[in-house]
Amino acid sequence: MANDPSQPQDATKPLAVLFADIAGSTQIYESFGDVIARDATAACIDIMVEVAGRFGGRLVKTIGDEAMIVFDDAAKVIMASNEMQIAVQQAGDEGRFETGPLRVKIGLHYGSGQEEETDVFGEATLVATQLVNMAKADQILASSATLDEVPPALRVGSRMVERTLVDGVSGEIDVYEMIWEVSEMTQMADIRPERPRVQHERLVLTFKGRQYIADSTNPVVTIGRVDGNQIVVETDLTSRQHAEIELTRG
Repeated sequence: MANDPSQPQDATKPLAVLFADIAGSTQIYESFGDVIARDATAACIDIMVEVAGRFGGRLVKTIGDEAMIVFDDAAKVIMASNEMQIAVQQAGDEGRFETGPLRVKIGLHYGSGQEEETDVFGEATLVATQLVNMAKADQILASSATLDEVPPALRVGSRMVERTLVDGVSGEIDVYEMIWEVSEMTQMADIRPERPRVQHERLVLTFKGRQYIADSTNPVVTIGRVDGNQIVVETDLTSRQHAEIELTRG
């Protein structure tokens, strides 16, 4: 049978895939019941989809409490992700969710993908999925490949947090957190250092005269603006769950 000339033989093209996931949804359903939880999560997703649409984002599908949105432009996906976090936070502050404030985590990647009516396949989806799974509440994680495609102004405040492997994608992916929660501050430095491959057994942090140690017996040290973190740093540039220092494979 001859190929149908109306159908593209290779529909793979550069795409930005964004996954937005409502954090702690299981506990929300357990605490408020199916009806209230479903209405609140649906309202939250509607807010994010509306924001994404203003930047050219197209909703591909929703999976429970998660939305998959695709963009053609890396800069627009970065701008949309920031605005989505702000919009959800404002909606919570305004009491628009019966459950109280909701928190979302976002993972995004700009790479090759094949867009179909109800799904996107390829590298863009594989990496974005990995990043949203790695993200914590209130966090936006983006790949270095995404940041390489955007103007310097949109990289302001980004910081490298991890280097990871993704099944189905060759090579390691450098992962950056995008700092969106900035109050009373308008300037931040673009800090995207190269991280050498070295081995460590122990890290000692000193803050306000107290030492915090990450080693084999205590491999994780958390830093953030609110109580519950091991190190509480109350500044305008510190998010609620700002950083997690983890000893992994040296």
